[in-house]
Amino acid sequence: MIRFALDRKQIPPDTTKMPRFTFKLEYDGSRFNGWPDVQAALEAALAKNNTPARSLTPAEPTEAGVHASSQIVHLDLAAAHNPVMLKADLSTVLHGTALAIVGASSVPDDFDATQTIERHYTYRLFCRRATLTFNKGTMWRIDHPLDIRAMREAAHYLIGKHDFSSFCNGPAATRLSELRIESSAHSSGTEVRLHFRAPSFAPEQVRRIVALLERIGAGIHPPEIMREVLEAHSLSPDAPIAPPRGLYLDDIRYSESILQSAHLPLEPTPHLASGIGAAMLEQMPLPLLVITRKGRVAYANQFAYDLLPDMVIRQHFSETIDAPKFVRAVEAAIESGKTGKVRFSLTEGPERFFVAHIGLLPAGSEFGKSIRVIAAIEERTTMLKSEQMRSDFIANVSHELRTPLATVLGYIETLQGHAKEDPEARERFLAVMAKQASRMQNLVNDLMSLNKIEIEEHNRPLDPCALPPLVSEAIAAAQPLAERLGTSVIADIPAEMPRVRGDHAQLMQVLVNLLENAIKYSDQTQPVRVFAAAADARHPGQIGLSVQDIGPGLAPEHLSRLTERFYRVSVAKSRDQGGTGLGLAIVKHILNRHEGALEISSTIGKGSVFTIWLPVFSEV
Repeated sequence: MIRFALDRKQIPPDTTKMPRFTFKLEYDGSRFNGWPDVQAALEAALAKNNTPARSLTPAEPTEAGVHASSQIVHLDLAAAHNPVMLKADLSTVLHGTALAIVGASSVPDDFDATQTIERHYTYRLFCRRATLTFNKGTMWRIDHPLDIRAMREAAHYLIGKHDFSSFCNGPAATRLSELRIESSAHSSGTEVRLHFRAPSFAPEQVRRIVALLERIGAGIHPPEIMREVLEAHSLSPDAPIAPPRGLYLDDIRYSESILQSAHLPLEPTPHLASGIGAAMLEQMPLPLLVITRKGRVAYANQFAYDLLPDMVIRQHFSETIDAPKFVRAVEAAIESGKTGKVRFSLTEGPERFFVAHIGLLPAGSEFGKSIRVIAAIEERTTMLKSEQMRSDFIANVSHELRTPLATVLGYIETLQGHAKEDPEARERFLAVMAKQASRMQNLVNDLMSLNKIEIEEHNRPLDPCALPPLVSEAIAAAQPLAERLGTSVIADIPAEMPRVRGDHAQLMQVLVNLLENAIKYSDQTQPVRVFAAAADARHPGQIGLSVQDIGPGLAPEHLSRLTERFYRVSVAKSRDQGGTGLGLAIVKHILNRHEGALEISSTIGKGSVFTIWLPVFSEV
């Protein structure tokens, strides 16, 4: 039941007059696409209640894509519809919807609403890790890290300013009461929240300020650019503007106490800030959701936000987890109290696998007066993929060993038979057997090397390593192969380069693997190049080395799988060249140990570039 308390003297009914009223609304912003949707819902409720109204206007109209949970509206109503009648009638109409009237009052004739309203906007952006992909969300997602200190320094220039015409096409804000920048680290990246509080800011102004602060945080502009923009009273026409997603109108209120009611949520969902139950939920090392009988998410712990960063409190749970099995299990718990375990998967983006344990929280506890559903969600993607990789690994090793073993055994049987007295055949067969035995030896060596690297992968190397001599040694090691295949290797490495933190022998193995791959698959008329990569903001504090070949190139669908064990673009050519299919898997694990990265770019008909990124050595 939607409840609100109003304290206003009764006015005798007079339908000839249409006095000005104000409503305070609260609603689930994820269910409305801007003010037009909210307006349509409110007008429908008034019409259903046979309440004549006109001149329905919002104090802060929000554009599509801007989420809001609060709004103040002004409208003209017949005097006969006093607050008590509105409570009795509209509460029934709006019950169970995503919209609630939480305050109402008449507006004095001399009341200037435009001068007494204060807005509170929040902009949320998410610095994701480059290895992850997000296809939906209510936050602006970027791939590069942000310097929060620089953003806060730039924000100081804005506080208290009286002219913000640089950031708007219409009337400028008169005063910025607050601009607070917060950040919180999650397992999938860092969330940055910018809180604005001002009397007359509009969404576009907030988004333009956020866009400039993001450029400052990314290192493209210094913090002082904010002062220059403010003093110039203009922003470049091609200046970036932040996307609507990410912008929230958290609250809008009168600075004067004109609304005579408390702010109540759409459905009673007590804050879980205290109590042993709340503390236990927050500290549990599993994502936990508390869901009301109407299906809304009433509470989520930090692990749930890490797992589902797009989740919005008060949103229906099916909009966050769109998995039919999970939805049916929660609905069964709500309707019949059935609890248990359910396995489901999310297919948007890379497929992810989960197990959810569905239970019930008793009524009358600190979690609410009615029964709540609690869902503990456990992600099994890594475990299932590991099991699949282990199974595939055993199958691949068996296959890789079976083929050369069968070949060797076949030739031994032939040499023991009719080819025993044929010297020419014997020499030919022995050469094939030697090649197959060498192939098995290479496979065993790579497997042992990979096993050793995986054992040490959690031990970060601490020693300094100079890159120019390392590159020279790797080229010398790969030179015999280059001469045999009729190609060459050219190094373009500065004599003075910062040292990196790494294991010399393992980094040598990485470069030799990359060089040998480039030599094998490069056009023999073109040299293989090794050069220093240009600095990249996605890899702060790291040095890049690139190995480039001029060859047939690789199709885009192969690039993400090249570091998988035994994955080959061309199986026949790889085996003919003596490859085991483990070279790039070894490279990946070595770079993981070094806290580095491997980037691969390729163009069909032009060749490929493999770039390794390594952390710069520091004495600290």
